[in-house]
Amino acid sequence: MIAGFRSAVLFCTDTETARRWYETAGFKYLRGYEGMHWFALGTSEIMLHPSTEGPSGAVPELHLGVDDIEEMFRHAQAQGLEPHDHQQPGVPLPGPVTRPWGAVEFELEDPDGHRWAFTQLDP
Repeated sequence: MIAGFRSAVLFCTDTETARRWYETAGFKYLRGYEGMHWFALGTSEIMLHPSTEGPSGAVPELHLGVDDIEEMFRHAQAQGLEPHDHQQPGVPLPGPVTRPWGAVEFELEDPDGHRWAFTQLDP
């Protein structure tokens, strides 16, 4: 039986650059070992793993629930990150986007192209 999400392993060409990006984005650093880095994600973890090939195959989009989407958006901008909407690539995003199904969200990409959607339901 599946108890819940435990961790995600993200393959990165430069885990030190990726580590700084995740810290800047507000993820809590847990530990590191031989170029690998772990971050807290609620009761789960994200692991950055070194790879000379970078992410393989299609780039996944991981969705994270947030309590205050506007606060998270301001935080990302204040840290110099560029929130975007995958449905309008290259178009500056002035604020979170409300989806037809009620979610309010925006996305960020880490240095290796991993896509993270920050989502708030029923704001």
